[in-house]
Amino acid sequence: MGWTSGRCLCGATRFRFEGAPNWQGHCHCESCRRATASPFTSFLGVARTGFQWQGARPASRESSPGVRRFFCAACGTPMAYQSPTRTHEIDLYAATLDDPSVFRPNFHAHWNERLPWIELADALPRHRTPRRLSPEEDMTPVLALIRRSFAFMDGRIDPPSSMHRLTVDAIARQAAEGEVWLLEEVGAPVACVFLTPKPERLYIGKLAVDDAFRRQGLARQLIGHAEARARALDLGLLELESRIELTENHRAFIAMGFEKVGETAHPGYDRTTGYTFRRVLPPQGRNTG
Repeated sequence: MGWTSGRCLCGATRFRFEGAPNWQGHCHCESCRRATASPFTSFLGVARTGFQWQGARPASRESSPGVRRFFCAACGTPMAYQSPTRTHEIDLYAATLDDPSVFRPNFHAHWNERLPWIELADALPRHRTPRRLSPEEDMTPVLALIRRSFAFMDGRIDPPSSMHRLTVDAIARQAAEGEVWLLEEVGAPVACVFLTPKPERLYIGKLAVDDAFRRQGLARQLIGHAEARARALDLGLLELESRIELTENHRAFIAMGFEKVGETAHPGYDRTTGYTFRRVLPPQGRNTG
């Protein structure tokens, strides 16, 4: 692929980049909406090594700590977004391309922040922003989500699921001593996960997705977030357990890069009742596929 170019409204500031974008998608976060005065923003991320400004250099401002937004000093057109963590690439606005029709979005980011009067009929994946639950919040909706999501195990696994003993106080303790993360839809939790740091590993528990939101990649998204948290905590392993009867869950975890590493038995049982799965995190920067 050769060079792709773009410009501001007045044409004073131009850019070009070589090769294909690293990714292309729509962002619904409030800060991007306000920065562009648009209901959502269509971005493409391109490698810094193949990117060039041309014409007048853009002006820039720090819109939040470490985040720099570039715009034409003459006409004010938003031109680019620079993440403080993704310094190897720069994000460009699809509508500034000389030929915007080449833009090929493949996801929606920060879907939970979208405006309620926007209706989109595409089938692109919707990525929500995980939110960490504080111990002071009402845990009732989270407990209800877990009970609904785990109800299918009743009569199928032996011994019964520990979710029957779970209380709002126990969830609050988990939020205080470990971490509880939510994916939400209009302020209500639709998926959750408990994360507990342990020696050399991050333990994943109570991974739950509401029935109405299954097959949207939410479990995979929370596992990806668990990986990010493990890296932030300097832990090199993810670990979780699954009951022996839940073979479909085993297949899902293996598809997400986990390996079965052990067997467990509940107190009072002389047979295996569950499996332990682990995923080794590769060094930062490698493509995990």
